[in-house]
Amino acid sequence: MFCAIQPSIREVRSCSVPVFRYAIERWRPDPYKGIFIYRNTLSGQDRALLEQLKRFSANPDYPLNLLIREVDADTFPKEKLTELLQGPVPETLPVLAVWYPNQMGEKAPVWIRKPTPSFLETLVDSPRRRQMVESLIKGDSVVWVFIPSGNTQKDERAEALIKKELDLAVATYSKMPFTILSGGRRKKLTYGFPILTLSREDPAERAFVDMLLKSESDLYEYADEPMVFPVFGRGRALGCLFGEYITEKNIRDASAFLAGSCSCEVKELNPGVDLLVAAPWDMVVMESFVDDTPLPELTGVMPVSTVVEEPAPASPVDEEPVAATSFTDDAAPETDSNGNTGILRIYGITLSAILVVVVFAGILLNQRRKKNS
Repeated sequence: MFCAIQPSIREVRSCSVPVFRYAIERWRPDPYKGIFIYRNTLSGQDRALLEQLKRFSANPDYPLNLLIREVDADTFPKEKLTELLQGPVPETLPVLAVWYPNQMGEKAPVWIRKPTPSFLETLVDSPRRRQMVESLIKGDSVVWVFIPSGNTQKDERAEALIKKELDLAVATYSKMPFTILSGGRRKKLTYGFPILTLSREDPAERAFVDMLLKSESDLYEYADEPMVFPVFGRGRALGCLFGEYITEKNIRDASAFLAGSCSCEVKELNPGVDLLVAAPWDMVVMESFVDDTPLPELTGVMPVSTVVEEPAPASPVDEEPVAATSFTDDAAPETDSNGNTGILRIYGITLSAILVVVVFAGILLNQRRKKNS
């Protein structure tokens, strides 16, 4: 839960490109990692399902951020496999185990499931995810994925508050004179904060709901509360607001962070988790951003930076896609336009950026403790 995003986060080495815009242009989705565990041989049907998963990941036009590896339980060391799964190897194989980005070997899988056609269909795609992707691609800033609790009174109150604050955010940020290049001409950047309702009971969305609710360790404990997840960039969920935490201040703080100037170009130092989504991100126009006018200081509801520095480079993402069928132990270091490695860029960020992350974690922990006490 991301309660108060501190305004000071925009006072650190910021460029004036809005976070949501920088994210969709520059932040590639982190890959989920999965292992297809079988014993000795795969049946023709199971082999076909495995190859289908690999094709989804390797599709250059509509890639899925999932890397799959085959594991034969008869030849792979049992102790290592048990440690990887953080539990016993299922007796009935094959199974598919899938981890959140950067969690394989650190935490238990999100799913350990028999790879049936119906499960794989909901895992790789769903109507609501397609709708979310279409909204982000067409230019909406942030899609607020709303999961009702089933309590009509709670849900209506929460949704009305969210809608009111998002309408205010659109009106506020639309006054900003920020432009992008479109076909060689400058065009004013538009803002959109649509609400996408996601039902817990929809079988087609079961994997999507799981993905969101398991993104934080205790969200299933609040199944009787309405929840909302702001999703931006290339399918990155900032966090969750639920129940009593769906407040004017928290919605405004999240909107201010995502529509405010980008404080840190290093994706890993920003809050959030990437969702498992098949989308043609690199096929989108991805117009270059141009900051010809500094972001003004807003009066009233939305805190923004009072510090404006040089705009980010106008070139689109140019990294090569990661291979779909193999894992790498260490990602290649990120480089900037001058050839400096990512670690040098990280050291270039002031101590304040790190402190913001620490404060953010502290707020989350304290609020959870208060909730449980």
